[in-house]
Amino acid sequence: MGEPSALIATSPLPSPVELIAEHAHADQHTVPTGAILFRRSEPVQAIYALERGLVELSAPGAGRLRYGAGEVFFYEDLAGNRLHHSRDARALTPVAFVRLPRISFLELVHRHPTMVLSLLERQHSRLREQRLDACHFY
Repeated sequence: MGEPSALIATSPLPSPVELIAEHAHADQHTVPTGAILFRRSEPVQAIYALERGLVELSAPGAGRLRYGAGEVFFYEDLAGNRLHHSRDARALTPVAFVRLPRISFLELVHRHPTMVLSLLERQHSRLREQRLDACHFY
């Protein structure tokens, strides 16, 4: 048998979507193309994890953000302690997602702090992609 540290290094950590989906208070949903997951100005009550499909977040004058399978979205409003969503969320394809209440998400972060690193890494990648895309317009 190998060293314990070698076993830890080779075992993959669950993704944020997997952790959220496994939570006891997570609700599984499926919606068709065009369905609204939430609207701008509605109370922020949960985080969303996409298992399948494509979702677009939009707001007047704020541009559009797209999220695909394996991504978590709307922790921006949860983390920022906003009371209301700042964007609309619409399914661009049939979507399967998990909705986890705010308090359960915060509990999950306390139990799995490495999840925050995964979320930050993805956010950093998104910002880098946006910066590269913007270079084409100058």
